Amino acid sequence: MSTPNGSTPSGSAGSGNEHTESAISAGMASGDTDAVMRAVANSDIVVPQATVAPGEEAPDGSLSLPVIEQDGTSYVPVFTSEQTMHSAAPELGDAVSVSAAELGANWPSDDLWLAVNPGTEDGLTLPPDAVRSLPAYTEPQD
Repeated sequence: MSTPNGSTPSGSAGSGNEHTESAISAGMASGDTDAVMRAVANSDIVVPQATVAPGEEAPDGSLSLPVIEQDGTSYVPVFTSEQTMHSAAPELGDAVSVSAAELGANWPSDDLWLAVNPGTEDGLTLPPDAVRSLPAYTEPQD
């Protein structure tokens, strides 16, 4: 899968995205699914990079999505900030920051769910159809 425009190496990603995390938490607490979807869609997310097998090389400009499996469901873990990623999963190394809406627009499979901030109190999962709908929740740019 190609990296959506605007991806940056993890060293360039923000150290925290408290606004997004607060908006997700508030939306979940109030049961406002649209607010949660807007918060995710309008954010940049940190995507840990899957390890490339020895002898193989990832194509330039590609995004390597890691997949974790739990109870028979496959998830791509993403985080709202590097700080959240390192707190929840300190073993994760390389990551890139991408637009959640652009990732949704290029979602690769009907079998993959998105896990936002897995391993945290406010973690959530989105099924493939919800991930693909993220671009519809973006705020118009002036």
